[in-house]
Amino acid sequence: MYNRLSCLLPYNRLALVAYPKAENIRDRQAGKPVVQEMKKWLRRTAIAFGTLVLLVAGFLSYSYFIEPRQFVVVEETIAAPNWDLRLDGFRVVAIADLHTGSNYAPPERIRYVVEQANAQDADIIVLLGDYVSEAKWDQQCVRRATNRENCTELKVPVEEIAESLKGLNAKYGVFAIIGNHDWYHNEQKIHRMFEEIVGLTVLNNEIAEIDVSGTKVRLWGIEDLYLNRRVPSEAFNSLADKSNVIAMTHNPDSLLSAPAGFAIMFSGHTHGGQLNWPIFGPKAVFNDPRFMDGHVEVDGKHVYVTSGVGTSVIPFRFRVPPEIAVVTLRSK
Repeated sequence: MYNRLSCLLPYNRLALVAYPKAENIRDRQAGKPVVQEMKKWLRRTAIAFGTLVLLVAGFLSYSYFIEPRQFVVVEETIAAPNWDLRLDGFRVVAIADLHTGSNYAPPERIRYVVEQANAQDADIIVLLGDYVSEAKWDQQCVRRATNRENCTELKVPVEEIAESLKGLNAKYGVFAIIGNHDWYHNEQKIHRMFEEIVGLTVLNNEIAEIDVSGTKVRLWGIEDLYLNRRVPSEAFNSLADKSNVIAMTHNPDSLLSAPAGFAIMFSGHTHGGQLNWPIFGPKAVFNDPRFMDGHVEVDGKHVYVTSGVGTSVIPFRFRVPPEIAVVTLRSK
């Protein structure tokens, strides 16, 4: 009996000691797949994050360094109501939102735009506001009802902008209106400098008339909508003959308040959203989303919106390259 126990006890002790070691081995073997899955997850996360970083870096680089340096001439033919058949083929070059001094819009770039506009053999050229770009703002000054002169400090002085536009030429003249960034700074100075240095006609709630081979065309310049939140229509309403009227204003939302009867309105302001996202399209931050870019008809009234040349608020353009528009009008 004693010999049996003495033989069994060492065996039992060894068994008791060996058992937990075997269990630990099994635990480690069972844990290997978990560790491997964790490593795979971390690797995939790192790849996804790296890809995202590269995409964002590529987007920022392209939209800041590349697309603002591009330039396109957009051509479109529009059948306009209340437009004389004898004026079919009348060509309008529309230029908006130069924002001189913004990302890749120095005076040299503006002179290039002038060359491109002159090469289009236009009957008229219309400049649709926002010629300046701000370095500093005085928001309290801008909000004042009067004495808003020099509320902003410009990246490029008005005189230099006017000199850059010098040489603009079209068969029947060059006409301009004032944009919101222009009156934020000094509307009167821009008006004066453009007429004195560039030699164009600035229209402010008034109408200019030109003779095209015996047929009258009327240019109706309308103040920026943000100035007084209205569309002054006295000049248009005073016309005995409302045919062949081309309206010009900075903000295309003016179309909604303007009286019917003009042939077409030309506007800018939207920059085409500056960022035109795949699938989702551009985001309308400051205007009616219907008026982002191109030709739009609302309630029988037509507007053409050009997405402009410079940038504002953010220095990026993505799938909205700088442009001028050449619109050929035909009778509807």
